[in-house]
Formats: sequence, structure tokens, C-alpha cells
Amino acid sequence: MKDPKDSVIEAQNGEIKPNVPQEKENQEYPVEVKAHEQSHNSVEMDDNDTSIQMSVRAGFIRKVYGILSIQLLITFGSVMLCQLKSIKSLIYNNQVLAGNLLIFSSVLFIILFLSLACCRGLSRKVPYNYLFLFAITICEAISCSITSSIYSFQIVASALLLTIVSTLAITFYAFITKNNFNVCRIGLYVIFSQMFAIGIIAVLFRIKALYVFYTFCMTIIIGIYLVYDTQLIIGKLGVGYSIDDYIFATLEIYMDIIRLFLLILKLIGNNSRRN
Repeated sequence: MKDPKDSVIEAQNGEIKPNVPQEKENQEYPVEVKAHEQSHNSVEMDDNDTSIQMSVRAGFIRKVYGILSIQLLITFGSVMLCQLKSIKSLIYNNQVLAGNLLIFSSVLFIILFLSLACCRGLSRKVPYNYLFLFAITICEAISCSITSSIYSFQIVASALLLTIVSTLAITFYAFITKNNFNVCRIGLYVIFSQMFAIGIIAVLFRIKALYVFYTFCMTIIIGIYLVYDTQLIIGKLGVGYSIDDYIFATLEIYMDIIRLFLLILKLIGNNSRRN
């Protein structure tokens, strides 16, 4: 039998290595490695999720503005087409028919818009959502064309150019700003309601100065609405449209631009008539 003292001497001479520290090292080191690998994998997963979300949102933005471009081409193309002398004279010689067509298109637009707004499932159902959007675009194209036909080509072209420049500038600001216009939503609604009442009073009592003031203020309000709706499409401030609501998001931006065009057109038209 081996003497315990010989074992101690062999351990001191380096012939026998203690097993306890090695076992402890083998037990602790893999735990640290696993923890590091898990944290690294979680970071990679977060980065992947973020990149996927950004890619999906970028696709949503491209889809919205692609559809919007087609809508604006149809609408403003129709507006400029009605500036031809033959078509303007046709509208002028058939004012009753043009008035009835304007009323019909406006009423149909309200019905279609409320249908999409109240039934979100309808706005997500292909191809019915595209058919509704196309019908709304045609209604707005008819309304804008008949309304703008009473103005000269220079006034309509100037209003169209100002609308395009203003829309691009406002959209660029909405993309780069860090200000969240979502907090202004209630205030914008209240101001919009008050200005709408002022507009009715100005039209009923034919107060030109009040109507000009109303038109100018509404132009600013619609511009702020355009920033707000653009931020909802971008979705960079924590609030945004769902990627399934591309039809409704496109419609909101489209209506902002059309209202901005009509307001600028009235401002320039009234100013030219006074001069």
C-alpha cells in the first residue's frame, strides 16, 4: 500500500496534478461560454427583427406612393385636359349637365369614402379595394376638372405647380423631422371644425375678406394634416398605419393633396379677379 506522504511529495514535484481545480474550471467555463453565445444570438435576432421591420415598412411606403402617383396622374391629367378650349366651351355650353355631374360625383365620392372608412375589411380585400380607390379617383378627377374649368390656364397651371412644390417640401419635412405631429391631432380637428364653420358663414353672407382668410388658414391646416398623415405612413415615431391599410393610407394622402390644390386654386383665382 502506497504511503500518503509519497503522494504529497509526488504532488509537490508536479508528477500528480490535483483534480479539484480542473473539475471546477471545466464546470464554470462552459457556462460562461453559453451565456456569451446566448447574448450574442439575442443581439443578432434583435438586429434581424429590426431589419425585417424596416424592410417591410419601406415596401409599404413604396406601395403607397406608387399608387398615389397613379391617382395624381389621373386627376391632374384630367384637370389639364379640361383646360383645352374645346372642352372648356363644352362645359360652359352645358352648365346644367356639368353641375349635375359635379353633384353626382361628389355624392358618390362621399358614399365610397365612408364605405372604406367604416369597413376596414373592405379596404384590405383585393381587388375590391382597388376598384373602390379607382372609382374615388375618377370622382375626384371629375370634380376637380369641372371646378378648375372656370379658371384660366395660367391660374390652374400656377396652382398645380404650387401644389406639387408644397407637397414635396411638406413630405420631405415629414420624413426628416423628429417632431411628433400625432399630439396635434385633436387640436387640428377642433381648428378644422371652426374654420369649416367660418367658411360656411363667408359663403352664405358673401364676405370676400372672410372667405380669403378662411382659404388661407385652411391651406395651412391641410399642410399640417399632410405632415401628420405622412408620419403615419412612415411609422418612425411609434405610431403608423398597418401594412394592410395601404389603400386607406394612400387615400388620406391623396385627399390632402387634392384639398390643398383646390384651396391654392381658389386663393390665386380670387386674387386675380380682385386685381
